[in-house]
Amino acid sequence: MHFNYTISVADPSTAYHSLVALLEEDNRQYDIVLSNIAITSDRMLKVDFSTPFHENTFRIITRLNPHSSSLSLFLCFNPFTWDVWATIFAVMIYSSMIIYVFEYQNRNIENNQFELKAVWTSIFHGIINILIMSGDIRLTTTSSRLTILGLYVLGIILVATYTANLSSFLTLNRAQPFISGIDDIKNGLLPFSRIGIVTNSAVSDYYIRNISTNYYTFSTVEETYLRLLDHTIDASIWDSSILEYAVNNYYCNELVVTGVGFIKTSFAIVVPKNWLYKTDLDVNILELRESQKLESLENVWLKYRACSSSSSSSPNSLSQVDGKKSETFSLDVLGGLFLTFFIITAIAFGFHIWNCRLNIINTFHQTIERIKPQIVQMIIRY
Repeated sequence: MHFNYTISVADPSTAYHSLVALLEEDNRQYDIVLSNIAITSDRMLKVDFSTPFHENTFRIITRLNPHSSSLSLFLCFNPFTWDVWATIFAVMIYSSMIIYVFEYQNRNIENNQFELKAVWTSIFHGIINILIMSGDIRLTTTSSRLTILGLYVLGIILVATYTANLSSFLTLNRAQPFISGIDDIKNGLLPFSRIGIVTNSAVSDYYIRNISTNYYTFSTVEETYLRLLDHTIDASIWDSSILEYAVNNYYCNELVVTGVGFIKTSFAIVVPKNWLYKTDLDVNILELRESQKLESLENVWLKYRACSSSSSSSPNSLSQVDGKKSETFSLDVLGGLFLTFFIITAIAFGFHIWNCRLNIINTFHQTIERIKPQIVQMIIRY
């Protein structure tokens, strides 16, 4: 658009509603206002807007490391689901029983006390091999050794998986903000007086209409960051693009944008009602969007990142934190590992049966010889 223009920079403390009011018919002082002003129904009654040049959402900003954190007695169990823990316990009992069976023939059991000791020894074997500890008890059968080998491999994989996932859980738990989204604010997880809102803005209109009339007031968004850092407030709501840029470049490891975006908004240029050049302005904005020039500007400015990716608050990194809880390993994931162990024990049973085949055959013949006279008498009787 070829026209002569004069740029006037508004005072940073000027409220957004006041900027819009500068173009109302009875108080028109400018031709257009260009800022991060969202299109709302109330504003549309007073002024017009150009075609949107940026799509946006509201998001919540809070401190990354709050002073207080909830105590969880069962956090150490989170890497595995409860069905996996139950299966591990069942594997220890199962392996203890079959080791006892495998070693029974080679033990001289004289009374119940020694038999009970043998059972506890087998349980001890199962536990120490799940935990990858070295036991000093000697096993005498190939089947027992094969079972212990399977337990050892199972233990290596389980301990490695548990350790890695527990580290992830502890890291996420330490870096996790104390609210996860707008629902926590609506449900009163934080006192409303600890929620900071910029007055006379689209955010304040939304907050008053949908949540509460009680909040900590700001005149500029810059106050949000200062009041969060000095613990005057616990959270605030503002445009996601602005919050993410500030956190990714100026408040690394101090503030975090949490939760998913809510209330989609569009930034547009404010123009007076029935403005003569509105169509020309809309066409030029659309041409900029179609040529991807606006997208290039967003990549250069809004998506610039001075912080490292591990400490930033990009949507991808935050989805892992807000996603809360990293993926736990369920039995569906680890089921193949336990199935492999049971196959190994089945092979061990095969070895045991083969090694005891003579005893099995002799026992079978003795049983036949013992019941043979009874069978003959029954046949003669009938």
